[in-house]
Amino acid sequence: MNPETPKNSRLAAVAVAAMVGITLYWTFTYSGPYRYLAELQLKWMGYYVPKLTAMVIILGFLAIAGVIKVILRGAERPVPGPANGPVAAVPVTNTAVPQPWLQYVRYAAPLIVVGIGGWMYFNGTQAGGLQQLTAVDFGSGKPQSRMVYADVRGHLGRTYLSKENYLYIPMYTEANGKAPVRLVVGVNERDANKRLHAEADGSVIVRGIADKGLEGGVKYAFEKNGMTVADTVWVVHAGRAPGDDRMAGTIMMAIGVALAGLFFAVDSYKKRKNAAMRPVQIPS
Repeated sequence: MNPETPKNSRLAAVAVAAMVGITLYWTFTYSGPYRYLAELQLKWMGYYVPKLTAMVIILGFLAIAGVIKVILRGAERPVPGPANGPVAAVPVTNTAVPQPWLQYVRYAAPLIVVGIGGWMYFNGTQAGGLQQLTAVDFGSGKPQSRMVYADVRGHLGRTYLSKENYLYIPMYTEANGKAPVRLVVGVNERDANKRLHAEADGSVIVRGIADKGLEGGVKYAFEKNGMTVADTVWVVHAGRAPGDDRMAGTIMMAIGVALAGLFFAVDSYKKRKNAAMRPVQIPS
């Protein structure tokens, strides 16, 4: 066994973990290359695909790792030493040598699934109990946490955006509000009539999880349509409940762990199979 193999395996594991962590950070904070690629899609197509954008970044990391591996391949080859005596010819069967770094790269997909599931579960624990809030509360900074579970009351704006059948509707304190957008209601188009409860005074009550941070693509689209958007924007996702986030997060983490277990089982089987097929030299 090559003594460098365990060292290379540990380095590969650290590299993969760093790759996954950086990708998740850029995705959730809408920053770095993720933001650049998203805004490039917005410029070309008018919208962007979050999952595809994250996948492109991961493929970019893998491409860089592949280039580094090719460059350093020559340094990994052993230098032949002087021959001390005649060596008996032994038939050798050519077998593919598994690359440990490729095995760790394959675990990136389950790690990403587990990471996203953990993030969703964490969000479900942060929303707290049901509160009664109004649009003015979000403008005054009443919610202290990053996300809240609440019935939110306010007046919907007449101009809204639609992205993949998901509506983003500004909510104001008063009817026909013209102030900068600080609160947005996000609702599935087919569920709008069920989730948006109209009141006698023309206002609307929406129950869901409100969190800070409007997607950069949506914010860009609002501004492109001539609407002023505040630096901090809350988004009320209609129909979303803390229990749903925790359940979805648990399912995603379970799927990620199952995938990792499957890959580990396959790798273990291949190692046992290769060990059994290894030729044994019989002394003459």
